[in-house]
Amino acid sequence: MAAWCLTAAAPAQAAEPRAVALWIPGNPDGLMTRQMTFFTKRVEERLPHRFAFQPQTGAACPTEAELLTQIRDGRIEMAVMGDALIDEVPRLSLFRLPWLFADRNHVQRALYAGLEDEIRTHVEQTLPVIVVGIYENAFRQIRAERPIALPEDLAQRKILVNEGRKLRDLWRSLGAVPQKYPPADAAEALERGIVDSFDGHLDTLLRLPIGEKAPVITLTRHVYEPTFLLASKHFWESLSNTERAAITEIGIDFSDTAAQLAGTYRDTLTKRLPRKLRLVAMSPHPFAAITAQHRAAYERTYGSDWLELVDAGAEGDPAR
Repeated sequence: MAAWCLTAAAPAQAAEPRAVALWIPGNPDGLMTRQMTFFTKRVEERLPHRFAFQPQTGAACPTEAELLTQIRDGRIEMAVMGDALIDEVPRLSLFRLPWLFADRNHVQRALYAGLEDEIRTHVEQTLPVIVVGIYENAFRQIRAERPIALPEDLAQRKILVNEGRKLRDLWRSLGAVPQKYPPADAAEALERGIVDSFDGHLDTLLRLPIGEKAPVITLTRHVYEPTFLLASKHFWESLSNTERAAITEIGIDFSDTAAQLAGTYRDTLTKRLPRKLRLVAMSPHPFAAITAQHRAAYERTYGSDWLELVDAGAEGDPAR
């Protein structure tokens, strides 16, 4: 009896946190990894000891296209991506319209005006995935020998751009010649004349292994690129109602923090700019006709609903 009482009185062992792989493509020390570190901390604060998130970055991480296939099939739990989802969901080509957004506050205002909800609903109706959050990645810029100021500066420019079919289509429409080439061999591509320019986020352009060649980074801000935090339906349906509600709320509320982290990250990169590289601002006004042309083509195909939400975010307070 004494032994029975001792056994009965022993406290039950706490359940082990559930391991959840979170796949993050790109630079292991980059913005997306930093954002997801903060996101998982928020989940732990709200749902202590429920999950043990395991970030999968660097060489361990497949391409975005492969991640999207695996998350659709329910083979992985969560992943962050941009280009692959934009290429897969035609209406997301909104984020390939050139010079559509003035700055990050414009983007945040548009998302808060209803664009975020519209995108989440549309993606989840189009693909078997759950959109946990839509976060800032960066505006894309151009690195080359000389600054870009006018549309004619893009004519026949051989631009290294490996990401996204729709992004390459955009450059063709602007008169440039997009080239795919391994980023690790960027110096060789430059020396052989295969490319003369590079398209990418500021951190991507600074990490190119070309030393101080192509020393001018024009802040063209030609397209804004979001990232999407996705969960597989298989994983999502395995969660309790409480867990789903909490992660949904965190995913939406985290947008402000993600934008702040993005701003801080870009400021840090700018302060650490190598001595012989320089940033050059560019006015979007000479490109207004190009913007109008692409916008009109998008509207003919997908209607004006999302564009009206973009317009609604043009001015005002970026807060929700």
